[in-house]
Amino acid sequence: MTRKDPPLRPRWRVRLLVAVASVLALLPLAQLGASWWEYSRTLGIQLDETPPRGSVGVRWVDTEEGIVSAYVFPSGSAYAAGLRDGDRLIELDFQTYFQAVDVERSIERATGVVLAITALRENETLLLEIPVARDPTFLYALSPALWSATGWGFALATLLHVLALLSVLPLARRAQRARGAATLISAAIVWVGGNLARHLWVTLFGPPSLSGSLASGAFDALTLLALAGWIAFPALLFRRTLLDDRFSSLASRGVRWLVWVPPAVLSAGVLTATLAGHIGPLPPDAFVGPILFYVCVYVATSTAFSLWRQWRVASGEVTTAPMWIRVATAFVMTLALVGALLVYNTLPAFQDEVAVGWFVVALQLFSLLPVLLVSAGTLQYGRFRTLLTRSVTTGVALSAVFVLVVVGSVLVRTLGLDVRGAGPVSLGLWTVVLLLLADWLAPPVRRLIGRVVRSERQRGRLLLDRLGERVRRLPDVESMATATAETVGPALLARSAVVFLRETDGERWVRSAFRPEPPHFTVVELDRAWADFRDARGVWARNEELDETQLPEPLAGRLRQIGVALAVPIVGSAGEPVGLIALGRKERRFSVYNIEEVEALKSLGAQLALASERLALLERERALVRRTAEAELAALRAQINPHFLFNALNTIAALIAESPDQAESTVETLAGLFRDVLTSSGKRFVPLATELRLVERYLSIEQARFGDRLEVQVDIDDATLDTPVPAFAVQTLVENAVKHGIESKRGGGTVRLHARQRQGQTEITVADTGVGIPALFGPEKADREPFYGVGLTNVADRLLQIYGTSDRLVIRSGPDGTSASLHLPSSPLD
Repeated sequence: MTRKDPPLRPRWRVRLLVAVASVLALLPLAQLGASWWEYSRTLGIQLDETPPRGSVGVRWVDTEEGIVSAYVFPSGSAYAAGLRDGDRLIELDFQTYFQAVDVERSIERATGVVLAITALRENETLLLEIPVARDPTFLYALSPALWSATGWGFALATLLHVLALLSVLPLARRAQRARGAATLISAAIVWVGGNLARHLWVTLFGPPSLSGSLASGAFDALTLLALAGWIAFPALLFRRTLLDDRFSSLASRGVRWLVWVPPAVLSAGVLTATLAGHIGPLPPDAFVGPILFYVCVYVATSTAFSLWRQWRVASGEVTTAPMWIRVATAFVMTLALVGALLVYNTLPAFQDEVAVGWFVVALQLFSLLPVLLVSAGTLQYGRFRTLLTRSVTTGVALSAVFVLVVVGSVLVRTLGLDVRGAGPVSLGLWTVVLLLLADWLAPPVRRLIGRVVRSERQRGRLLLDRLGERVRRLPDVESMATATAETVGPALLARSAVVFLRETDGERWVRSAFRPEPPHFTVVELDRAWADFRDARGVWARNEELDETQLPEPLAGRLRQIGVALAVPIVGSAGEPVGLIALGRKERRFSVYNIEEVEALKSLGAQLALASERLALLERERALVRRTAEAELAALRAQINPHFLFNALNTIAALIAESPDQAESTVETLAGLFRDVLTSSGKRFVPLATELRLVERYLSIEQARFGDRLEVQVDIDDATLDTPVPAFAVQTLVENAVKHGIESKRGGGTVRLHARQRQGQTEITVADTGVGIPALFGPEKADREPFYGVGLTNVADRLLQIYGTSDRLVIRSGPDGTSASLHLPSSPLD
């Protein structure tokens, strides 16, 4: 039973908060414009246009000795001209300055010129000509630590957001929330990735050159692109929060448009200032404070809404977010509020530019945190953890290889081997040795790290892969269903699992369950839902990020009611579902299934379908073999009848004149033989006693035919009389012994029939003292094809089909005769 949350009254509170946040975000920009307007109106003079800021890549500081270069940016024009850290400024353009701030202002206003700087380094006077480049907007080359932290921060943020986007994109085609998250993350990537590209540009090539050049235009375009992402993603974050099911009905469209007013105004101002170099008296850098304040206000408002939603009821079910998300959301909201206050009150009056740089960069990176935090609900359904684990594993492995090469180079120098002076051949050999060593150590390092950071999801995927290999060897559908249910449940940490598979006959379901908990998914429930599952042929999930079916709401509601969280159809090669894997919720609270687990279940389902089809094919082959064997047996019976009839009638005709009594007895024996044939007709097995009665009558007729040339010896253990034997198998062996052994030997011979039990099996041997089978003479056993006739081939094939092995019939032969033995179990495998 679900608990409804009482509606929020009145709605104007949410709308008022949206309006206040939208207006408040423009407060610093409005104050900046108002102050410039008041200054112009009071003084009654026209304000000058502010040119772009110039830069030579030097931070000047005041010391007791004078103005000193505290940090010279290695990629700046001053460093290229020869200026270094600690050099003391004497003159700038042949003018003497007494404060570092005046020097910096003069350089900022000198864009596009070449400055003459006189500096003192120890006791050496330097006269340097340094071209002034454009200052890279929103990048702060003020100290090595700040510049390095900026680059690594942007690189790490870019990596995380790219991994998040790769994780969300596969879900975007199914879920509106996933599409919103993908848009939000893409905007953040534009900002942080653009800043990373600008940072690398300045690091490798220095600040942009004079305005109007191709490089300067490309750098400006990159700056605008990055700023577009920076201004866009807070608005998208705010909009995503408002479009949540909890607030979409509270914030009407008449208020939502206010969300886009601050980003539109800021975008217009930044675009104009960047392309024209200024907007009125404002350069592009003047927008740093207003943008930061706008970002903080929107982040604080969005996280406040998110924190409110996390404690409320969503989609009619009592749900609360995990504690770590609630704590993180509250922490981000608090920092956003503090950041907004600092930007509004402290940042404009703060004089330490290094501290300002640290604060701005930290706030830029911090503002990206809510993107991942708000998208966490969607990211948990994607591959974010797996992608992050792989990235960390690859990074650590490459770092280990790098360290190995560096350590190897140091070791070479420590041993006194000067590879630099050893010539190119020796240097190449040492390089090859180090590379081979690194290549040898890299795979085990990666495997070790992979085992250390392997998550429970990866372990579950490994169990599913092993199950996929094992199901192909299982003997029946019931075993496959049982193994699947008992493996899938623990592998995916599900509370319960139910597996349905079609029997090989396709007429009934085989059901197997893991744990007696929901889902209480019975065969009856499946029969009711199967038509919809068969038509949808996709994965059904409680959450829209993974749902592919869009089942009718009554059916989806019923699945939720009986406790199904995920249902993956088992689809055969023809595209038709042949089964279903239904899982309950995860064991851990707030844990959900993700797309990687769904794809693993799909792969397992495909292997189950193939295994089921293989079993069905084998069953059809067995049925076909049975029908073929029965047809061959019927043909053999049809062949036996005329053969017996022809020989028996000839024998009787010869006996009528010579021995009428024996002829009459032979006629009675022939009648009994055909009666036995009719009795055994249609049976696969008959008792050995029945088979021996048939053989006895057959031999009686043959003795009447051959007279003294045929001697019969019978030795039958009474314990073997009830042994089931394939119909006509022993008779066929006896017939071959008489026809091919005794009949072909001058003077005739003896046929011996023995039956005894050995080690739980019945051994039936038919031996003759006839001419033997030349193909079997010698030490090597020949193939059966040259000497097997229709009868023996039929017997061998039937034995193979019934018992699954070819060693049930053993034939040995020599010049003194042939023996054929049947090794049969006490009961048939039928």
